[in-house]
Amino acid sequence: MVLVDTETIATDERIQLAINARDNLDIVKECRSNPELILHEAYSHFTESQREHSLTCSTLRGPDMIILPPLMFYNKTYTEMVSIIHFGKNLCGHDGIIHGGLAATILDEALAAVALPSLPKRFGFTANLNVNYRKPILSDQWVVVRAKLDKLEERKAFVSAHIESAEDKAILTEATSLYISPKSIPKN
Repeated sequence: MVLVDTETIATDERIQLAINARDNLDIVKECRSNPELILHEAYSHFTESQREHSLTCSTLRGPDMIILPPLMFYNKTYTEMVSIIHFGKNLCGHDGIIHGGLAATILDEALAAVALPSLPKRFGFTANLNVNYRKPILSDQWVVVRAKLDKLEERKAFVSAHIESAEDKAILTEATSLYISPKSIPKN
């Protein structure tokens, strides 16, 4: 007798519902129809080891957390990016409000997404991250993350980003950062 894992079916159904909801968002339709933007699925370039050890790709993934990898749309120079992500109800600092540390983490990743392509060897580290929390990010909602490269100086990339509500485009959290490419890439 084969037992059906109802939890897996429920998760698969929830993932499909999330895909349908995401694909029906105006921002997703707008980005997909813009020939100037390049679609990129987050983490698709990661190795298996990187996926396993990534906070946002593995630890925070699943129903009621980050159910789908973010969709990322880049301009052709990879200096601007729009990302769409869903924050589930199990990512809170206060009940119903997304943890500020998660917002900072998501912004750091978005900032890196536009800083690293411009840095030597496409590699660098966050030198500083300044985050300003404007409004609470409510759980169980779709958000849009926008990031851009502001200035490039040899091994330094100055970048800015913000998280906005997918529903009304209100800016919820914003950040600026400096990324620095080391003179040599460290080995594992």
